[in-house]
Amino acid sequence: MYRPRDRSDELSPEQRQRLGAGRHEAVAAELRAAGRDAAAGWVLEQIWDFEGALSAYLAAGLGLDALRVALEIRNPAGLERALQIVEVAPEPDRREAIAILRRRGRHLDVARLLERDAEGVDARAEALRRGGDRLAAADALAKAGRIADALAALGLEGGEASGEVEAHALAARLCWELGDAESSVRHAQRALRGGLGPDRAAALQRLLGRALASLGHDLAAQIALGSVDHEGHAESAMPGRYHVRRTLPPTLAGSAYEGIDRVTLQEVEIHLLLADFQEGAVGPEVRTAIERFARRAEAAARLSHPAIRGLVRFDADAGLVVLPHAEGPPLRTLIHPPGISPTRARGLCAFLLEGLEVAHARGMVHGAILPSQLVCDAAGRPLLGPFGGDALAGLTATRTGSLEELLTIVAPECRLGAPASLASDIYSVGAIFAALLRGGVDGDMEGIGEREEAIIRAATADDPSARPDARALLGMLRIRAADARELRDEGGPGGPLGDAEDDLIAGAGLLVAAAASWPDRLVDELAAVDHPWIQPILDRDGRRLVLAPWPTGASRGLPGPAPFGELSGLSEELQAAIRGRARPSSWVISAGGACLLALDDLLER
Repeated sequence: MYRPRDRSDELSPEQRQRLGAGRHEAVAAELRAAGRDAAAGWVLEQIWDFEGALSAYLAAGLGLDALRVALEIRNPAGLERALQIVEVAPEPDRREAIAILRRRGRHLDVARLLERDAEGVDARAEALRRGGDRLAAADALAKAGRIADALAALGLEGGEASGEVEAHALAARLCWELGDAESSVRHAQRALRGGLGPDRAAALQRLLGRALASLGHDLAAQIALGSVDHEGHAESAMPGRYHVRRTLPPTLAGSAYEGIDRVTLQEVEIHLLLADFQEGAVGPEVRTAIERFARRAEAAARLSHPAIRGLVRFDADAGLVVLPHAEGPPLRTLIHPPGISPTRARGLCAFLLEGLEVAHARGMVHGAILPSQLVCDAAGRPLLGPFGGDALAGLTATRTGSLEELLTIVAPECRLGAPASLASDIYSVGAIFAALLRGGVDGDMEGIGEREEAIIRAATADDPSARPDARALLGMLRIRAADARELRDEGGPGGPLGDAEDDLIAGAGLLVAAAASWPDRLVDELAAVDHPWIQPILDRDGRRLVLAPWPTGASRGLPGPAPFGELSGLSEELQAAIRGRARPSSWVISAGGACLLALDDLLER
């Protein structure tokens, strides 16, 4: 507990003698004239001249003493000045002031002093609640990222009214952030009925329209947005066409959602690049960044390469990006101890490089190759997201991807501020190759084989000019499936298939034996092919091959003519063998519409 200091030792013997004679006011005036305000305040307190003492303590900058006296005489102006001094005082003084205010029941003032304490959000919220300001308490928790706690602090259980318009408006936003669109609608409607200012009402109407659209109430959403000027806002492109099913981790900027295009019935990903910006906060520099991103992303999508994700829709003005839904998991989920086999890691990175080789040949730089931003297709192959993601780095306060990813996957020159380049893309692929093998993004290469380590060191050279280009690195990664066994210890787990099927390898794919009608040379050629339109070969033992399994939702058969033209890179003899054996069941269509040649059907005939 704070106790005021006895300042009698600061007075001369003559001044103490005069105090004994009752001449306090004269001594105090003398002390103030000499600039000794702290001692003057103590003298005036002895005769209960609290106004004079308050003035002296404030002049001396003694926040705690001024606070104590101001509370005693209930002087609002003096209390405000005392709080201003205490707010910038050292931590021990602020803690003493908080204790004084708590004993006096001044909870809102306690919350004010706790605002500087980043770790004291709970104490500040509790002080605000006890002071009767539940809205401020909830807002403090929400700003600290405690969304569920903030909603509970409002005390609007079940959406029932307490009659507070602002509380329902905040609850609508909090419920939306928690993914509870139905409660968000209820709170938004209550707040709008209670009356809000024009700007607040417009923002809440947009939120209401967005929530209604996600629930499938298109007409109601259009009505809610009908009187709102949504020029320059991504929400205007959302209602009606896209039914939002769930939120996704953002891989570009802003917010991301999974949904269905009601016009085409296609499963899509919806990215709202401007979701982090408030009304009127979208400046010309943000527009320029989105336009740069749009030019690069659209140019790469026009390549129509299976390793590059396409674009369903891109509205640069609204900051809306719609991508086809990727059926596989993020590549980041494959990076875990003890790592994956060299064969599979080579195949995954080779597929990425196939897309980069085509793009790099046209001078297109991706700029944002991170495991958390790459998702896989139905066959488990990683896909390059929209090119130009580095242009969006300034659109949000946080970057997608963990700090570990940014420090190990991003090229060192880019970490120092240099622009992304073809060489920085190569660095990222090499670092991802290492992460897949090691099972972590710590940059350590312990336990990686000599062949793989040589590839990684070449791709991640500190000097960008020393790194191989995409075609050269692809050649280093590709190996014949027949040689994949040499990468593992004979007879160990994951070794070659023996007379008895190896459960570990067979369990990872489909085990197929090539029919006698297939000459060995064609089996060899097929095993050496790494073609994006052919079912991948995971391992081989002579004429027995392990093929990538088909994902859930895939179906056999073609709705139209067979796309033999996509196989033009194969030898004429192999193309003829495929054409002669192909039938409708030799083609598989994934749930997302991707078409692959089914080796599990062809090789058996």
